[in-house]
Amino acid sequence: MTRAFRGGVNNNRKARTPTRIRNWNPIRDLRGLKTRTTDIGREMGPLVDVPAMIRIEDEHWVFERIEEGVLNNLTHRLIIHDSTGQKTIGATLDMDTAMQVAQKMATVENKIVMIRPI
Repeated sequence: MTRAFRGGVNNNRKARTPTRIRNWNPIRDLRGLKTRTTDIGREMGPLVDVPAMIRIEDEHWVFERIEEGVLNNLTHRLIIHDSTGQKTIGATLDMDTAMQVAQKMATVENKIVMIRPI
């Protein structure tokens, strides 16, 4: 058995397959993906920082998904200014709720909350 492998395969019996050279041009190949991404980004509008909704129940973190209808109904954004810059702490459905949150943050945590319409 080893003598057969040592002698090799007869040239007439070798399988011949052409080597296929792949010509990959990433700029050309990904151009369609890039244009589609920029078009979708333009349609979506500017990015908006929406914090995740997290609750704690029975010492467990519960992450909630926000429905699209709720996001469309948000009217005011609550922003805190600190040494690192602006930080969005949430958004509300009406001005009354935004005022209540801002007053509570001012009295309890001594922080000023800016209310900005969305």
